[in-house]
Amino acid sequence: MTIVILLIIVAVYNFFILPWLMHWGATKDEFNRTLPGDELVVDKDYKNTLTDTINASPSQIWPWVVQMGVHKAGFYSYTWLENIFGCKLHNADRIHHEWQDTQPGYNEGVCQAAEKKGMPGWIVTIVEPGKAFVWKGKDADWMMGVYIDSINENTSRIITRQQFKMPKRWSFKWIMEKVWFSWAHCIMQRGMIMGIKKRVESKLIKERSI
Repeated sequence: MTIVILLIIVAVYNFFILPWLMHWGATKDEFNRTLPGDELVVDKDYKNTLTDTINASPSQIWPWVVQMGVHKAGFYSYTWLENIFGCKLHNADRIHHEWQDTQPGYNEGVCQAAEKKGMPGWIVTIVEPGKAFVWKGKDADWMMGVYIDSINENTSRIITRQQFKMPKRWSFKWIMEKVWFSWAHCIMQRGMIMGIKKRVESKLIKERSI
């Protein structure tokens, strides 16, 4: 009986919960569309696409996106969880003008604990102001992008996408990716989206009330 229950849980997770997480908030067209940076990972076998609507224009969202980074504005996600692993992140609650000129080629550390171990960081690869901000892995087939689509002058869709080549099948890293990281990536990306949305919309509300 225990084995049967376990198999049911695995089946529900694999065929229902995980697929839903992998396109959290995204339409079928958003999930399937080609985005800048897709070409960075050729043999990808992991892809997620998470989206939401923000009541703001791309120009009002972009300053929050372009300043993201471990040593800059953070990633607006669940910092308490990231800091358990020694990342020492601090999410900014305002736009920093000194961080608005991030250019392709900039090496962004994953977290401070990883930097101390000499682990490679993320390379800023694509910067299209108001449209796309993409990182790729330095020594791995991995990418993540944040994209902004204009719906009208006061409404936009924010899209995040992560893609990579999975570790060798049945290796320890592969098992960890399947059991833990596959869904954890989605949770953290969702936190990023909601963190950006909250900051952008809160700032606009304050400006309108002055």
